[in-house]
Amino acid sequence: MSLVIITLIAIYLLLSMLELTSLSRGQRKSEWGIRILPLAGIVLASAFILFKQPLMSVTELIGRKTIPFPASKLHMDDDRASSARGSFGTGERGIFWYIHHYSKLYEVDPLLVRAVIEVESNFDPKAVSHNGAKGLMQINPITAKHLGLNDVFDIGENIEGGVRYLRYLLELYGWNLHMALASYNAGPANIQRYNGIPPFRETRRYILRIIEVYERLKRTNKVFNDTSRLSALLRQSPNTQEKN
Repeated sequence: MSLVIITLIAIYLLLSMLELTSLSRGQRKSEWGIRILPLAGIVLASAFILFKQPLMSVTELIGRKTIPFPASKLHMDDDRASSARGSFGTGERGIFWYIHHYSKLYEVDPLLVRAVIEVESNFDPKAVSHNGAKGLMQINPITAKHLGLNDVFDIGENIEGGVRYLRYLLELYGWNLHMALASYNAGPANIQRYNGIPPFRETRRYILRIIEVYERLKRTNKVFNDTSRLSALLRQSPNTQEKN
């Protein structure tokens, strides 16, 4: 707006000067006096308009040149909900990015991996159990050594190793989820010792808890992937019911 006003004033002055050059000295004085009045009016009106509107800072002007569509919206599969340092939404590769990446790589349901992480560490990359299991998927030192992990607190390494180990257990027990989860919690040696799920209260509760979270995640995922059901839920909102 300010640039337009300045341009108009400059044009007005230029035209006025061109016209005045063709007049005599006496006519110039009288004509200049006539032309100065509308110019003063334009300046006053311009000042009123400019000061009435909020001034834009240099930072705001520079910000106008940035991409109007947030980059995070362009990559929804990149973990924008959780960062590589235990907090959510930094825009870096983080927990959910690695879950989807390695679940796809090892052909394991990412919702199952999420359920395991939620129960094992509640998404805390620095979690350590009383048995010495560490990280998001609570990998113990012996298993970490067999998996070739260097830093179990690194979320990428931890999730990669955990998903790879989970895939191995699922294949080992013929894709029996209960057996695989029991082995993940109590170890393959105890499965072999008891010829099945060991009678440990902790292990049995662990299996039930994982299944519970896994089923909840599947229900939630189904709702948000079913647009017809989601639309029905929105139509039944309290505000809609009050209006009816």
